[in-house]
Amino acid sequence: MSNIVPAALSGGIMEYDESVAAHYGSGGTLERLLSLVRDAGGDPEHFAPAALRGTDQLHIGGPAATSRVAERAGIGPGTRVVDIGSGLGGVARHLAGDCGATVHGVDLTAEFVAAATDLTQRTGLAGSVEFTQGSALDLPFTDALFDAAVVIHVGMNIRDKDRMFAEAARVLRPGGVLAVYDVMLLGGDVEVYPLPWATTPQTSFPQPPLAYSDSMGQAGLEVDREAKTLAEGIEFLERALNGGGPVGLDRAALGNLLEAFRAGLLAPVEIYAHRVG
Repeated sequence: MSNIVPAALSGGIMEYDESVAAHYGSGGTLERLLSLVRDAGGDPEHFAPAALRGTDQLHIGGPAATSRVAERAGIGPGTRVVDIGSGLGGVARHLAGDCGATVHGVDLTAEFVAAATDLTQRTGLAGSVEFTQGSALDLPFTDALFDAAVVIHVGMNIRDKDRMFAEAARVLRPGGVLAVYDVMLLGGDVEVYPLPWATTPQTSFPQPPLAYSDSMGQAGLEVDREAKTLAEGIEFLERALNGGGPVGLDRAALGNLLEAFRAGLLAPVEIYAHRVG
């Protein structure tokens, strides 16, 4: 793809990125997902994204939340989207298959990029979705390439949100939309680990919505809307812990997150902004 440029990360960022990638890349991810399709009587070589039952979208609310974010961000047929922190590619495939967008996902974890690419080919969406290994702090794209950017449950791992949003703004066209859906800090400090995104505080950086908005403003992004979905988050985690949610998530981490939600310490929050100028 001619609009991809090589990344040029400093040593310190590379070391941090490797720590985050190691947290997520545990091995065997692709086979676990394909076994879900096989166990349900499907053909693991050719199947619809829905056959994964949301297990490729490991964020609060799953596919239903993705649909809501897409609608609020105005993502539809022909929208060029960058999915920053694309994980297993579930959000990207959802935006392509359900909304008609063309999507390029970027993720730190090599295993996730490989699995996302493989799954996308098996679901017949390779013509509208692709993935690249890279960092949210140094996106491998030319300027003003995308109509929309999505950041879904990614910022909790990123200390330098100023740089993340500066990069997102750089690759958006003027007027392009940034949709962020993260677990954000509402009060106090996070003291109990593990959490789904980190086992220790060294790679855990949840911040309040105001900190996000300030960083967006510094990057030339104007905030249009903010929405907290705490009740949905509690219900989703309760269902997951009772066996009705995505498999492959650490129960202790989910339990700790649920208690932080119930205590009003953390909450899932959506912020929508657009690039000015």
